[in-house]
Amino acid sequence: MSRRELWSLTAALSLCLTARAGGTPADDARRIAPPKRIPDIVEQPLRTAGQPVSTASMPREVRRAVVSDAAKRFQVQESAVVLAQAERVTWSDGSLGCPQPGMSYTQALVPGYRVTAKTAAGQFVYHTDERGNVVSCGSPPRRERAVPDAGGAGDTPRTQPPPGSTDR
Repeated sequence: MSRRELWSLTAALSLCLTARAGGTPADDARRIAPPKRIPDIVEQPLRTAGQPVSTASMPREVRRAVVSDAAKRFQVQESAVVLAQAERVTWSDGSLGCPQPGMSYTQALVPGYRVTAKTAAGQFVYHTDERGNVVSCGSPPRRERAVPDAGGAGDTPRTQPPPGSTDR
């Protein structure tokens, strides 16, 4: 290609680009995308689908961490805690599916488990990673208080009515 042909080609491309870039302000406004709406904060974490697994197949550190925390929450011996259900889950970030306001988390996929721990006093669901870090998304577990039977029927506990009720 000669210099003259190269110069002509460059000039033609320049004119095309200039003509394309130039235009009326109305044309420019139609080409600009409108701003995207910022989504509302999701109050309830989305449930991540999990694959059911046996609790025995989970790492020992995970089982110990869940049992220990459940025993403390329900104020029972660790031997009174049963791991009732487990699912293998990949969490979307380091919050393990339970982000807390004002906290920052690693932005990487985190393999872990969703584990249900049960005791005679109630049950609680935990989110874990594979190393034994556990978090709980929900409110604290609800415990019913047992009081001795007023009728002297021995050591059989009965559930105390809620405060302010007339069932005493």
